[in-house]
Amino acid sequence: MWLIARRFGLGVLGVVALWVLSVFAINLTLYTPGNSVLTYLQALETRDFGLAAAKAGLSHVPTILPEPSASLTDPQIVRTSTSKSGHRIIEARYTIGGGTETTVFTVEAGRPTLWIYNTWRFAETPTANIQFKVTGDNRVEVNGFRRDTTTPGVAPTNSVFVPGVYEASLTTPWVSAPEVSAVVSEVDRDYPLRLRVEVTEELVDRVTTSVETYLEDCAAQEVLQPVGCPFGMGVSDRVVGVPDWTVLDYPLVTLTLGSDKCSWDVAATDGVVEARVMVRSLFDGSLSEVTESVSFSLEGRVEGTLVDEPVLSFY
Repeated sequence: MWLIARRFGLGVLGVVALWVLSVFAINLTLYTPGNSVLTYLQALETRDFGLAAAKAGLSHVPTILPEPSASLTDPQIVRTSTSKSGHRIIEARYTIGGGTETTVFTVEAGRPTLWIYNTWRFAETPTANIQFKVTGDNRVEVNGFRRDTTTPGVAPTNSVFVPGVYEASLTTPWVSAPEVSAVVSEVDRDYPLRLRVEVTEELVDRVTTSVETYLEDCAAQEVLQPVGCPFGMGVSDRVVGVPDWTVLDYPLVTLTLGSDKCSWDVAATDGVVEARVMVRSLFDGSLSEVTESVSFSLEGRVEGTLVDEPVLSFY
């Protein structure tokens, strides 16, 4: 009887020892600090942003997500060390945006699952901040999301996943900004995205058409000094009949960003008109036709591009 009990006890001890060894092995393989980081990176790789946010300790998924065409691939843990504070420092390498990048993550031990399996959480949330600076507008498009950079009480900054590629631009019918991008690979760092907006050809064409229409209306006035117009002529003799104005050269129109950084200064230069008028000489009463070419320039301003409703006014 004692022999049977002894054998049973040894069997139980063997099972317990095997169980302890299996728990130890699982903690050394599955539930390691590096594997915790790798799971987070793999969630980003598969674009499972809900899982990535949960692993990162975030209460919600960030509004701006990594650019899908430049998602990270092949994440690997290349180095693990321990800091003086006891935190685990995990260095990961991956491919993103056509190049190889590395990111250093800091994790700490969490509450064990079932009191035996290790858990790890990020001691430093794996996010960074994108800061927007847009000159000439207050809008920006980042990875398909458009936001206003001048919302009262809100800084033009967004918290985003690390790592990720974030591409900013602006496209509207009237203004646009070429794309700028940032490969965000460092945790808790600010990444500025600076855009300078320029007018589109469509807006230049619209302003040019408006200028030409305005000048044609000026030329239709049968007076020597068309009202509200950039040209006119003076005659010392008596005018017989009405003057006839013709636009010989329409001016070249250019738009530049105004000093207020939200409107556009219009300069129309090198315009030429011709006036023909019959006059009677005050000296001998003879009739003659006077033809005069007049060079002129024109200035104005375009406002309203911020709300896609441009309005042109002349000085």
